[in-house]
Amino acid sequence: MKAAFRRCNGSLSVAISLSTLALAATAVAGPDWDEAGIDAGSTLDTAQEITMSGALNSISGSLTGLALTGEGDFQDCFLMRVTNPTIFSISAGPRGTGQAQVDPMLFLFRVDEFGGGKVAKAVLANNDGFAGSVGSKLGPTSTDGQTTILNQPGLYLIAIAGFGSQPVNALGERIFSQSFLEAGVIGGPANQISGDYLLNGWSAPGSYGDYVMTVQGISGVPAPGAIALLALGGLARRRAPR
Repeated sequence: MKAAFRRCNGSLSVAISLSTLALAATAVAGPDWDEAGIDAGSTLDTAQEITMSGALNSISGSLTGLALTGEGDFQDCFLMRVTNPTIFSISAGPRGTGQAQVDPMLFLFRVDEFGGGKVAKAVLANNDGFAGSVGSKLGPTSTDGQTTILNQPGLYLIAIAGFGSQPVNALGERIFSQSFLEAGVIGGPANQISGDYLLNGWSAPGSYGDYVMTVQGISGVPAPGAIALLALGGLARRRAPR
């Protein structure tokens, strides 16, 4: 059954400044998480739980493209907690100097309870952090003129995909505004779609290779399976287009 999530109207409730984001650079570094050969899946159900305690410094892994089995690995999803939305930041880029160099895109989803299960709802997306870069960056607010804000801690899903692969809903619609493809733009949910804003699959294969994500304001889920015990939080408010 298709979940009937719709975009909610709201107003800007937290002022995010560049100086506030700069605090991330001086924060104390935490532990590092490695996908470690156990594939982080491409959906909420198959995501890898980050089980380290305390503040997280980085997440690294690999998108391997077409495997020998014929199945593709073009997206990785990780479950984690946003603990400090004010300094929330994710920066992703290729790792190493191998022949395949991933051109990453980043997607953030809020994890909510719905219909007796859990769903991942679109919040923020970025393709290139700035013009000419081969790397992506997310902060706590969109810059696409429609103002989506991450302003509460809670359980979230981070997805990294190679360029060309976008998250879609059950109708196959792209659930993020395509403004995120512009260099330097952090986009929010799509303006007008027929269905919901829930991650159901991906549009196409993308580039692949090794990657590393540097993060701030994020911690792991306390223990394996603890997702079922967490109080799910997080709120993304969006101002309606004028």
